[in-house]
Amino acid sequence: MTKPLIGCTTYYVSAFEESKHRFVIAQDHFMSAIDDPESIHRAGGIPVPIPLIDDDSYLESLLDRLDGLMFIGGSDISPSFYGQPYKKGLGQINPARDQFEWKLLDKAVKRKMPIFGICRGLQLLNVYFGGTLVQDIERGYSTEINHAGYIGPKSSIAHKVKLSKEHVLYRCFGKEELDVNSFHHQVIERLGEGLEAIATAEDGIIEAIVHPQYPFLLAVQWHPEMMFQTDEEQLKLFMLFIESAKKRRIDMDNLCTSANR
Repeated sequence: MTKPLIGCTTYYVSAFEESKHRFVIAQDHFMSAIDDPESIHRAGGIPVPIPLIDDDSYLESLLDRLDGLMFIGGSDISPSFYGQPYKKGLGQINPARDQFEWKLLDKAVKRKMPIFGICRGLQLLNVYFGGTLVQDIERGYSTEINHAGYIGPKSSIAHKVKLSKEHVLYRCFGKEELDVNSFHHQVIERLGEGLEAIATAEDGIIEAIVHPQYPFLLAVQWHPEMMFQTDEEQLKLFMLFIESAKKRRIDMDNLCTSANR
């Protein structure tokens, strides 16, 4: 069958972000690390980077064609989305990206599209379903683990996560513990409605979530797209996601065939 089309969110970078002239030509940019689309490609999908064009007709037309969505990492989500003031330790926020991805996610959830979130993507999903975040680990969560991971290569192991035997990650990897990297300074505080934690770090921080009543909604706090080149088993996450997108494509094709008979 045709490979599934997977929409992949991107960074939105202003030409004058933080009052600095970031580019020679004063244009805003959208971009992503090559790891994000490469992980989708390696798992059997076709990556479709999504620029920030905040237009409903554009989004609806795009989602009509896509088989799944991946929400990548990036800047902090504005605390206004979960009813908190800005606290000390809050990092850079991007209101335009927040608004756009919230709208994109809402439209995708209403369509029951397969969704995979990474780092910020996990946090966005948690907030969307009514959860809250610790705005900065150092100020709001007691731990000796350096989750921010500012030293070492991108695939460096920061800590272990324990996988719940009752959920999909245990079946995916076939073991209870997994070595992961880590590049985040915010974590889930209160879990969103309907979500379940299926992996935790050694200090209790939630590292993966699912929504059992949703066809496929999975998110992880670490960065498997930065690891699969040196740790191939991390690609299993993307393959799991792509398989769900393939199934949706088949179901939609069968539905269209039946309707045309």
